[in-house]
Amino acid sequence: MRRSTRRDDIQGLRAIGALLVATFHIWVGRVSGGVDVFFVVSGFLLVGSMIREVRSSGRVDVVAFLARLVKRLLPASLFVIAIVLASAPFWMPATRWAPHMVHVIASTFYVENWYLAWSAVDYLARDEVASPLQHYWAMSAQVQALILLCLILAATAWIVRGTPERRARMVVTVLATAFVLSFAYSVYATATNQPVAYFNTFARMWEFALGGLVSVVLARVELGRTTALIGGWIGLSLVLSCGILLKVSTIFPGYAALWPTMGAALVLLCGQGDHRFGVGRLLSIKPLNWIGGISYALYLWHWPLLIAYLTLAYQTHASFAAGAGILAASVLLAWATTRFVERPFGKVREDRPWRTIAVGAAAVALIVAGDGGWRMRTAQAVGADKLAAPDPVRYPGAAVFDRAWFASDGRVPIKPGPLWMKRDVSPLYAKKCHQEIDRAKVITCSFGDPKAAHVLALVGGSHSAHYFVAIEPIVTARGWRLVTFTKSGCIFAAPRAEKSRSGRSCARWNDNVMRDLLRLRPDVVFTTATHGKDGTDEHVLPRFVDRWNRLNAAGVHVAAIRDNPWFANDVPECVQINGPDDAQCTIARSAAFAAANPLARTHHDPKVHFIDLTDHLCAATRCPVVTGNIVMYSDRHHMTNAFVRTLTPYLAAKLVPTMAAVEAGSAR
Repeated sequence: MRRSTRRDDIQGLRAIGALLVATFHIWVGRVSGGVDVFFVVSGFLLVGSMIREVRSSGRVDVVAFLARLVKRLLPASLFVIAIVLASAPFWMPATRWAPHMVHVIASTFYVENWYLAWSAVDYLARDEVASPLQHYWAMSAQVQALILLCLILAATAWIVRGTPERRARMVVTVLATAFVLSFAYSVYATATNQPVAYFNTFARMWEFALGGLVSVVLARVELGRTTALIGGWIGLSLVLSCGILLKVSTIFPGYAALWPTMGAALVLLCGQGDHRFGVGRLLSIKPLNWIGGISYALYLWHWPLLIAYLTLAYQTHASFAAGAGILAASVLLAWATTRFVERPFGKVREDRPWRTIAVGAAAVALIVAGDGGWRMRTAQAVGADKLAAPDPVRYPGAAVFDRAWFASDGRVPIKPGPLWMKRDVSPLYAKKCHQEIDRAKVITCSFGDPKAAHVLALVGGSHSAHYFVAIEPIVTARGWRLVTFTKSGCIFAAPRAEKSRSGRSCARWNDNVMRDLLRLRPDVVFTTATHGKDGTDEHVLPRFVDRWNRLNAAGVHVAAIRDNPWFANDVPECVQINGPDDAQCTIARSAAFAAANPLARTHHDPKVHFIDLTDHLCAATRCPVVTGNIVMYSDRHHMTNAFVRTLTPYLAAKLVPTMAAVEAGSAR
């Protein structure tokens, strides 16, 4: 197979990768594997260039490499971030501003992947609407992996003594070792915690190493025309079919990522040559080459445009026509960004790498300053969005279910305001009294008189935790002590066999909590009584009853409350975009709760006391999201502190008789 010095097919492969990413995001709502193609191509070009540098000079110039990264990546990347930062207040709901400012900083410093990995284990962040900069996770992983590989290869070349060729051989050996170790770790991490592994640089580094190894193989191996013909088309078929046949977002990286990466590797190995039916001929056509030339900027632009459209249209996906418009606008902006931003900076002299790095640092500083200014203005305004103290006249909350109106009466602003709606969550989180979703250690906190004669334990998941602000005043008013045992995404129930990491941690946590409760012997355990995200699924789990029976046998009373509604849309965002009374925000009562109350059909011990507050969560036919000028939910299913406080008298009416019965029994 005759080699050519110009690889137009690589530009075509870049174009395919960019188009796969954009079209799958816009129309399919899935991940395509196109990012993995970019990773292999980056490794082929950049890691391959480091190997060639070692072979020619015996070293890797780290500063020059960093300068090339800055010159290649930062101009377009920071330009898009700056535009999104400046435009966001005009189209983004204020409920998103706080997390968006974090995404700006994480993307600017190329650590967005780690922020998303952290968010993957943050239970309250799981329902967050996607950030317009979320796709920067891929560039973050790319920059981190390339810098790490650069340092590793530079250190290897520096340590090894001998000719440049000997050093190059050792560099290739180390690169192959990095590939094996990273791939092995990727398989392990994907099996144990896939959502985190997806964004983990160390679980992705092998993809860049693979590209570098392909460049080594290509320099040493001559492929026959037939081999190159078949291999190239197999490779392109793997790249194109990945997103269709595999659910990339839930099984990558690990073994599954070999599908698109090996496809890209085959195209790189077999794409050059002069066979008229070779894959290189297709990938070298002018339209693909043109798109390949703007592929980086196309990747940067398509996602924020998609998120802006979905936000303004209040849709979950784009129609074909809307998607075509988004793609066309992305291509136009990508061309302009490449022509007027990326290419002018690409002409900067390479003999002054420190100057290039300094210019990049200055641009980063401007982004940070803009983000900081926005944070200051937001911090000054957020205080007005809080409901500082109970106000039964202007903010009656749950009390209005005894009246004829539910949302805002139009005379006072609803609270919490948009800057605080999503942050008005149970104080147990800030007090470090609530366990994370993937940990099994029991965290307990005690409130009230430590020498109190009676104890109430608040036990369960986040839906138990959000009642804290109503339960604490009830318990302390009667001179009891409140002890909390709560964990995200983990109902208080008898354990069952679990496959996921969070499921296994929940099972262990439940066992540990049961042990601690039997040791503590509280007078009353308060927990949730029903499970299910809609009316057709609402029921009392037998695993709940198992727990209650064990506690009852130990003399412990159980106060079990019927769960609150789950909404289809993020409530604060829906309220801000569409208004508090919009039908898209609310839900029919029949859709939220079972027609026949499952509590009434459950056989239970006399020491189990059911609490049902649905008449103060829903009206006769619908469940509102704003009641008595108070926003009821901080996301799709967690209630705000402001609203829960207004439930206190109604909860007390149900809970205090149980507490009084315990007190009376103790007196006898």
